[in-house]
Amino acid sequence: MSMLESYPSYFWVIGRFVLPLAKINESMSEDLKMDLVSGGKHGLEMFLRQDPLRMMLPRSTGKAEAFLTIVNGWVSVLMGTATPGSFGDMAVLRRTVEGFAVSLQDELDRLAMFTVTPKGNLDVHRLCDGASKSYPKEVLELCKGFITDEIDHAGKCLAFELPTACGFHILRAVEYGMKGYVHAATGALPKVNQRNWGEYIRVLGDAGAHSDVIDLLRVLKTKRNPLMHPNDNLEMTDAMGILCLCQAGMETLIADIQRRSLEIKFVESLRLLPTL
Repeated sequence: MSMLESYPSYFWVIGRFVLPLAKINESMSEDLKMDLVSGGKHGLEMFLRQDPLRMMLPRSTGKAEAFLTIVNGWVSVLMGTATPGSFGDMAVLRRTVEGFAVSLQDELDRLAMFTVTPKGNLDVHRLCDGASKSYPKEVLELCKGFITDEIDHAGKCLAFELPTACGFHILRAVEYGMKGYVHAATGALPKVNQRNWGEYIRVLGDAGAHSDVIDLLRVLKTKRNPLMHPNDNLEMTDAMGILCLCQAGMETLIADIQRRSLEIKFVESLRLLPTL
């Protein structure tokens, strides 16, 4: 199952519509009965419209479907279009409410739910949903696939407080873009035993890359090198800084590629990189 965003208040709203049905009894007015039954119907329909809940709460979903059939029957009874007793008495209806409520509470208690806390001034929803979505359109158009996947992985790692993993993923994204630029600008990559950030930066400088690109890549190289040491780890504040700095690096790199009209070659180079 993929990561799902949940809103605890949603289940409170469902309960606000459904649970009052547990109080229904024969002495109530027909109008009040209809209000309770209609509210229960609305709550159950809301619950069943959420497809992810079928994976998260299979037992509760099954009970909700059976429950809704009974409630729809009671709507017909109260409207005079079905025979009273066709769907059991009100004691059956009350027991059905309780059965659904117990199953829902039990399954919710078994779910592993955690709250993602704010990460500086970065939007937590965007980090979880796809950090690459905050990149400019011109970057995304040229960097689909591996690069955007790595950016998204970095965002999720930061959201869930895995700062070192965040650093690895976001710097891998930049490295892939840098290698694509090297290949697009020169038609080749350095020899296998020379493929490192220092060599890529040197080649780009010799190939006419703008000084802004070279300066940013040199800064990122100083951030990357400690991460290669098994005993070094990033702190959260460091990871947040690197994530933002890498976005600036990718934007600057793509702007330079566009300045030199290398877009088509760059995209083709990215496609070829896994085979080079």
